[in-house]
Amino acid sequence: MIQKILIFGLFSAIALSGIVFSFNLGFSAIDSNSWWTVIAYYLTQSGGTIGTTIGVFVACVLYTLQEIGWKNKLVVFGKAFVGLALIIGAFAAINEKFTKPLLKLERPSHHEMLSRLQMNALVDSLYQLSKDERIAFFGIQTSNKPELFKNIDPLVLQHWVIEGGYSFPSGHTFNAFLLAMIYSFGILHNTKNVNLRKLYYLPFVWATGIGISRVALGAHSILDVTAGALMGVLIGGLLLYVDISRHLITNKKFVK
Repeated sequence: MIQKILIFGLFSAIALSGIVFSFNLGFSAIDSNSWWTVIAYYLTQSGGTIGTTIGVFVACVLYTLQEIGWKNKLVVFGKAFVGLALIIGAFAAINEKFTKPLLKLERPSHHEMLSRLQMNALVDSLYQLSKDERIAFFGIQTSNKPELFKNIDPLVLQHWVIEGGYSFPSGHTFNAFLLAMIYSFGILHNTKNVNLRKLYYLPFVWATGIGISRVALGAHSILDVTAGALMGVLIGGLLLYVDISRHLITNKKFVK
């Protein structure tokens, strides 16, 4: 069962890369009054901090479905919530404090804003600043020259400004694919209806959509989202494969 999910997850991560590359989706969802911009923006939000928290909550509820009695349900929910929150929180901290600063790959959105501001030459000095200083810099510059960004959806522009850190890998995409692994496992193991179990692939459709949205909004490159997706699948697969971690987040002990 876990091998089946892992294989489909890896296929989805590769498919994500192929879709983004084939359709040249970079910066395709930034225009005001565009239905695609609205879809991409809210897809991306579902993989952000609030969206991921809700996703963890839903995953934990899913793993209580076969438990009998409220006491057992609460215990399983509590273990799963703490376990997933710690795992995702640890990755986010490592990603923001170590991985991204170590690799120092620049965000496509930063280059786009600097290009519109005719400040391309400042890119190296910009990344000498802290994340908070970069956010403040872009906030001031975009506010002072709104005419240069008039065709950019205000929500997208705000997202560009707030996303002041480095680019690689995509945390949103990692969160989505990790949760997709957890969801898919829950659907296959906790759903008795044979037809519903066939829907185990749906979480990966959602996760792939988030990866696409990150590139379409200009927040990440193909490399960023592909790496985030692969990391989410592999770490999710490891968590499900190892007895201790699987029991912590799913309360399931069984032969793989």
